Amino acid sequence: MQKRPLFLRIWKKVLLSIIILILLVLGAAWYIGQRWNKQIQWQLKAYIQDMSDSLYTLRYADLDLNPITGSLTLEKVSLIRDPDVYKRLQEEQRAPKLIYSFTADRVSLSYFRVWRYFMKKEFNAGSLVFDNPVVMLETNLQNKDTTVRKNAYQNISSKLKSLYLGTLLLSNTNLRYTVVKRDSSLVMTHLENLRIQVKDFLIDSVALEDPTRFLYARNYEFGLKEYRYRTPDSLYWMHVADVHYSAEEQMLRIGQFAVEPRYPRAEFDIRSKTQRDRFDVKLNNIELARLQPRMLLEHQVIWADKLTINNGVLDIYHNRKLPEPPGNKLGQYPNQLFKKLAIPIYIDSLVGKKTDIFYTEINPKSDEAGKLSIKQVHGVFRNVTNIDSMIAKNSHITADLNAILMNSGKLKAHFDFSMKDTLGVFGVSGQVKSMDGKDLNPVLKPLAMVQVKSCDIQDLTFSMTGNERRASGQVKFIYRNLKVNILKKEEGTHEFKRKGLMSFLANVLIIKDSNPADGETRLAHPHYERDIKKSFFNLVWKTLFTGIKETALGPNPPI
Repeated sequence: MQKRPLFLRIWKKVLLSIIILILLVLGAAWYIGQRWNKQIQWQLKAYIQDMSDSLYTLRYADLDLNPITGSLTLEKVSLIRDPDVYKRLQEEQRAPKLIYSFTADRVSLSYFRVWRYFMKKEFNAGSLVFDNPVVMLETNLQNKDTTVRKNAYQNISSKLKSLYLGTLLLSNTNLRYTVVKRDSSLVMTHLENLRIQVKDFLIDSVALEDPTRFLYARNYEFGLKEYRYRTPDSLYWMHVADVHYSAEEQMLRIGQFAVEPRYPRAEFDIRSKTQRDRFDVKLNNIELARLQPRMLLEHQVIWADKLTINNGVLDIYHNRKLPEPPGNKLGQYPNQLFKKLAIPIYIDSLVGKKTDIFYTEINPKSDEAGKLSIKQVHGVFRNVTNIDSMIAKNSHITADLNAILMNSGKLKAHFDFSMKDTLGVFGVSGQVKSMDGKDLNPVLKPLAMVQVKSCDIQDLTFSMTGNERRASGQVKFIYRNLKVNILKKEEGTHEFKRKGLMSFLANVLIIKDSNPADGETRLAHPHYERDIKKSFFNLVWKTLFTGIKETALGPNPPI
């Protein structure tokens, strides 16, 4: 009985000692926390002003440091640029080209080694998270910065020995990016719901030379759910969805890229006023491999090994009932337009898979729509570049395509575009095999007022060369059992009627029933005013159609 009160007295003393120790630790932590809290508040603002030459000021509503848990939280944070200091730096030619500011609801630092920071001048933390940040970036190309550039370590070395973050996360980011060009014009980009994550970020005396790091980090990841942009002519939305980039993989993935007309076809024609192609594009599951981020960030150059489009649809509509646009098509061929792009690009190979192409044209004579389809297109473009130094090494962009033409024709085509020649020089060659000619009726009936009753297309081989002013080439057309109907349009209806006598005379006297030999037609498309109004694909199509018609009907056919 005496041992039990003794045991209880001992435990009470032990428990009291533990409570006193805890209180002492908590008290010391509170005292140190208050002291370090004030020091950090002063140091954070001083660091920002010192390193930016007083250009930036850090503000926040509240700061809370917990040295025990290693957490540091700032509420209602903003980094503000001083316009007067910025103007002075511009006058002194010391203003940086890239300036920025941001606000955030909260900035949270976790697993912060507070002791190492105050005792060893080493900033080490597990994560830094920005909640709902609004980031404003501006690149001013008019600024001249004559100061000696310093890297990140040189900027912090007077204050810190090193800076390490396990993870840096900006969630639900609203990014506004403005480029001020040398002529004072502005280019503005606005991205919402952007997610940025940086992993294993380290600034010290050797991190910049570490080959396993890019800009001091093991990896940068960017995610964007959606981006929409209205084109300057207000006729289209450009839409990008599900974008993800990993610097470690050097891979950019895009769920979908779309060019969407803002108006249906009839209203689009009213707003266009003159003839123009209407595009409706959806490209899915796009991958850009070995994208060079340093080239993109430092030189604004898109440089990558391979661009893959896994599937898509390209729908083109053209109404020839509208008046011709003023001027001509000079300077508008694909290679000429690509050369004019403001963004320098080099992509070693571009691969398109399972893409369907549809072309619809309204014929003013029949008032009907001809529809051409090229399905399951698989193609490879090589040496896709508009950079002069790369063009000097290889001046040709080439493409090889395989597809199904109008449901049955096996199509192969090769394109060659010169990037050196200013006239848009090109070459096209290809072949269509084993096609039922009746599959061409959705094109021929509305556009040529001709219906194929029967035709076994065994081989259609073509090659042509040209530029923005002319095209010439050869067509070899091997077929059997060709029979056609010559049509006329029934007034007030969408129906076609067979011209009996004309069809009979055409089949008996004009059309070659079969062409089993190597039927070949050489054709030239000389420089006429009407030709330089044609787009590239229109010129190629019309030249090829002329060759087919002259092979089957002879030169200068009456139909």
